[in-house]
Amino acid sequence: MGTNRRYGDEMDRRMNRIIEESDLRPRFESLPLAVTGADLDKPVQPREPVEVDAWVNMTAGKVRVQAKAVEWNRKAVRIEWQNLDGSTNSCKIFLGAISRR
Repeated sequence: MGTNRRYGDEMDRRMNRIIEESDLRPRFESLPLAVTGADLDKPVQPREPVEVDAWVNMTAGKVRVQAKAVEWNRKAVRIEWQNLDGSTNSCKIFLGAISRR
């Protein structure tokens, strides 16, 4: 089956717009407050963030990122990292999912 030469580019633009509007891109998943226990075990905030390697859950699986641990308690740690485009992400993950660099 061939492609529509006349409307091919318009169809590509339309499909890209549909994907953007439906927001089907994978997202990072942060632990909820009830799981982290942050309401009972208050997080510790260091003077300077700690460089870590972290495994982060996404809607499409898991990914390893180089991040900075900015606060933690006995169960979870909140990390921040920058994407290639310069945007910043932040999420809470289990303490066992990180290692110091």
